[in-house]
Amino acid sequence: MMRNYRKTIGALAAASALIAGHASAEVEGNIHIGYNSDYIFRGSDQGDGMAEAGADVSTEYMGLKFAGGLWYASIENSDLFNLGPVGIPDHYSELDVYGSVSKDFGFVTASVGYIWYHYAENDIATPFGDLKLRDDAQEIYFSLAREIYWGINGSLTYYWDIETDNAGYTELGLDKTFKLHDCVDLVASVKTGYYLEESEWAHVTPSLTLNVKVSDTLTISPYLAYSVELDGLDTVAGNNKIQSLIGVPPGETNHFFGGIKASVSF
Repeated sequence: MMRNYRKTIGALAAASALIAGHASAEVEGNIHIGYNSDYIFRGSDQGDGMAEAGADVSTEYMGLKFAGGLWYASIENSDLFNLGPVGIPDHYSELDVYGSVSKDFGFVTASVGYIWYHYAENDIATPFGDLKLRDDAQEIYFSLAREIYWGINGSLTYYWDIETDNAGYTELGLDKTFKLHDCVDLVASVKTGYYLEESEWAHVTPSLTLNVKVSDTLTISPYLAYSVELDGLDTVAGNNKIQSLIGVPPGETNHFFGGIKASVSF
């Protein structure tokens, strides 16, 4: 009986420690709103006049970082699928739901995550019924990140598309933060995309972001960016629904765009 009692006490102690570990896990997060002159997604022009809002939370447990969030955007004038002047102007909205788990190994941080893309208000009526111009999509991504040298951070991310076809989109990112003031940072970054399945480069997009810390929790972040479209966007955009309907190749267009975001952390 005493042995069983000790086992019970030991099990309760272990359970209490586990619960305490969960309870002591600190949850951090932020909410934000913003406005962008253009919606450039992986180098492709998705429209202009985009208002956005989002929320993110994260916590750490047993050496793993768990993160998740929601992102919503309302695009006033969409030039669908990078088709330039022959695009169909319309309004649509996008909701992204995402989550990830990551582990810092010291020499590199490895992450795996999931993104669900949902598009609304993007149907057009045809004699054969409604046609949805953008299909909902799901991606699982795998990422490696680390500081490379002199405060320059690098990341390499592969996105595996579950439902549609993203041509094996892979993105390399570099960024460096410059301290301009106790409450003002300048972040210089560049991203370049590559389609593994097509063996073609998609875009190169450098950007400058100014993070102004107004208070302990409020940050205002204006930014400017320039996206250079490369040959891969022609190949991938040529496989979309609009292209198949009108038979006109999209062509390449570079984009200078910017915006501003206000975020509150907690």
